[in-house]
Parts: sequence; C-alpha cells; structure tokens
Amino acid sequence: PWKNILQASFGLAEIENLNYSDIFYRSPLSAENVLFTEHESARTLGFERILVGITDHDEVSGSQELQRIRPDEVTLNPLGEELSVYFDRYLFHLGVLGLPSGNEEQLHLDLQRAAREKRLDDLFEILHGCGALVIFNHPLVPWGEEVGRRIPAPEFLQRYGWAIHALEYNGMRSRQENDAVLQLAKLVGKPVIGGGDSHLLMASSVLSLTHAKDFQEFSAEVKEGRAVPLILPTFFAPLGWKLFLRVLYFMGHYRRIGHFRGEPVREMLRGRVVLLDPVGFCSRAFLSAADMFRLIR
Repeated sequence: PWKNILQASFGLAEIENLNYSDIFYRSPLSAENVLFTEHESARTLGFERILVGITDHDEVSGSQELQRIRPDEVTLNPLGEELSVYFDRYLFHLGVLGLPSGNEEQLHLDLQRAAREKRLDDLFEILHGCGALVIFNHPLVPWGEEVGRRIPAPEFLQRYGWAIHALEYNGMRSRQENDAVLQLAKLVGKPVIGGGDSHLLMASSVLSLTHAKDFQEFSAEVKEGRAVPLILPTFFAPLGWKLFLRVLYFMGHYRRIGHFRGEPVREMLRGRVVLLDPVGFCSRAFLSAADMFRLIR
C-alpha cells in the first residue's frame, strides 16, 4: 500500500514498473578511508600490521584503487571482488581475493560474463586457474522472497567445493546464522575466515588472525585448511540495530551516494525536492546523536 509513496520519496514517481535493483549506492568512503578505519580498529587491539581485501559487489575497482594509492603495500592488499552467482535459482556470493595483477580487468569481465550466463562450471575453472582465494560468503542468508525455502548451500559445496577454500563468518549476520555456518563448514571440511561485510559506518567486526607476512602466505594458510576468525565486541550489537543504522545512512546520504540506472541521484534530482530530503535530514541528525552516545555499531 505504500509503494507509490515510497517510489515518489526517491524522486522516481514517473517511472513505470520500477525495479528497485536499479537503485544502488557507491560508498562515500575512499579505499584509503577504509584502510585507515581498519588500521585504527586493529591498532586498538595491539596489531600494527593488517591485510585488507576490499571485495565490492561485482566490481574490482575498490581493490585497484587501494593498490594505486599504496603501491608499496600491494602484497598486503590483494585485488578482489564479490561475485554474485545463481545456483538452483538461489543467489550466492563468492569473495574472490588475490586476482593476478595486470590481467584483473579481463578476468573480472570473464567472471562476470560467466556468472550472468550461469556458466558456473566455467566460472570455477577460471577461478581455479588464476589461483585466487575463493570464500563462500554468508552462505546461509535467507533472501527476501526465498525466506522459508531450503537453502541449497550443501549442494553448491558438493558440486563446487573443490574450488572453494573457506566459508565466511560474517560480521553483519546473526550469531545463530553464523553458528549454522560453522556446522556447515564442519560438515564439508572447510575452514572459516572472518569477513566484515560492514557496508559503511564501522570497521569490520570479524577479522582473521594470521602469522603470514603477506596475503600470498595468508592465502596459502587458508587453502591448507588453517584459519582463525577473531570476533570483536561490536559483532554482538543486535543485528536489527546494525541494519537499521545502515538504512538510515543510505537515506541520510541518498543524494550523495545514490545511483539510478548508472546516473548519480544528485544530478537526476538537481533543482528538485523529494520526500527523502527531510527524511534524510532527520536520519543524519539521528546518526549524529547515536554517534555522540557511542551507539554506532
């Protein structure tokens, strides 16, 4: 019943049969901002050196940016992305880290094409051939319309586990779901590594510990079955609260970070006022107050 109001609030009232997947945001944080945030978080725990793998949804550009601005740390910050793939009509995500430098653009295109065309056999052959570290990210997420359906993660692992090296303990999923991931990992004999999935606001709440001096050594450890997730106190904030804050952030910065069909929202709405503008003002005020009282998690 609120569909038309919601659509108008985004400034898209005139669009027929709106597909909300056409609306997306790009992080306002640069790759260097992300690196600084993670470094500061790790430093409070007593760690001076960290490996940072940025895996944007179906994009390799974030990790490329990090390597461009820190050319002296390319061995610590691997090239990677998060691949969206469909198996048995179910959406799964693969964290791919350690794409070989110099050919990453073509590899990215080949992987994306294989994923879109649902040629998963070819996709995993490409991943195996390039030597990347492949992580099955949040394998037990019950997506919207798929809630209640049995998630075919065991079948996915049975078929492609030969090319998947680890499962993810995800910082933005519930403890109950992550516990089920631990059981699944035990069932299939795979290690579990930490993944932040932070989507703005905070540093990762789940990390991975290692003795490796660079990403290549860390990747080798995981492929051998050795991994140690580190769960931080911020993980235990209620999941609903964490998701609520991120939705508020999107609404509060919609004009700056939002895109519709590739066009920046700030350009599309130039000279117009939409319902999301006053809502965004209230969202930013709420986030500022939450930050003041150290409630951002």
